[in-house]
Amino acid sequence: MSPIRSYRIVLPPPWVRVPLGAGARDRVHEIVEQAATQAPKEMSPDQLGPFKRELERRILTQLAAAADHGGLDHYFPFGPMHGIHLGASFFVAAVTPPGGSADVAPDELAGGVLTELVATTPGATAVDVAGTVWVRTEDVAAPDPGRAQGLDVPTRRVSYLTAVPDDPQQWILVSFSTIGDGDPDSEHTLLTVELFDAIMGTWRWATGPDGWD
Repeated sequence: MSPIRSYRIVLPPPWVRVPLGAGARDRVHEIVEQAATQAPKEMSPDQLGPFKRELERRILTQLAAAADHGGLDHYFPFGPMHGIHLGASFFVAAVTPPGGSADVAPDELAGGVLTELVATTPGATAVDVAGTVWVRTEDVAAPDPGRAQGLDVPTRRVSYLTAVPDDPQQWILVSFSTIGDGDPDSEHTLLTVELFDAIMGTWRWATGPDGWD
């Protein structure tokens, strides 16, 4: 059996994936240029140019923050979904195993570490996705006064954490956040969380470097 080297998920439009690393800037430029083709016809080139540069700058700033946390890929909806702006994103990261880098046997991982995480982490539950047990955690972060004006609202956060099945020393964290409509308990916000859970339900491990078996 070939070793697991990557993963794949199914993304509904307009969600996009940006691999973090050397090709991130080119991928962001490609996405922004594609989006610019949908700009209002009345927007002049003098207006469109600065808009694209600012949009690229903001996205690259987000990607840099994700990369600093071990991020591998960053996902976000580039535009409204069915006319609704989701205000959401998530990233996939390689992280240090809970408790450090000490050797963890596969049976100990399944029966001990994940169970302990569920028992000791507020808002944590065990979730099975295609035969892999993940620790799913959900909480609400208080408003951050340091955010840009107009975004000083609570954030609902969801994370999935597990070990790569054939290598318990390699752990993967998928971290999602959304401001929704500004109310972390509204139907809009909770439906956005359900959408992320549905995306995670498509997660499959892969043996190819680009997410293909």
